[in-house]
Amino acid sequence: MHRAALILFFVAGPALAHPNHGAGGWLSAQLLHLLTEPDHLAMILAPPLIAAIAIGVWRRRRGIRRLRKLYARPLE
Repeated sequence: MHRAALILFFVAGPALAHPNHGAGGWLSAQLLHLLTEPDHLAMILAPPLIAAIAIGVWRRRRGIRRLRKLYARPLE
């Protein structure tokens, strides 16, 4: 089942392409296309956004653990 989902994920992309997608052109035209289409922007910005959220959650949990460890010590 998982293999079928992966196959559909990678193969169905060209079927859902919008106009001018995959058209040849200069590098600057392709970059302009990638940076102006919302679906491309979402795919470009999603991984860094997910990574930033994961790092933020990790740092927050680490800080909470440090505070718990600090306040769990007996007073000297």
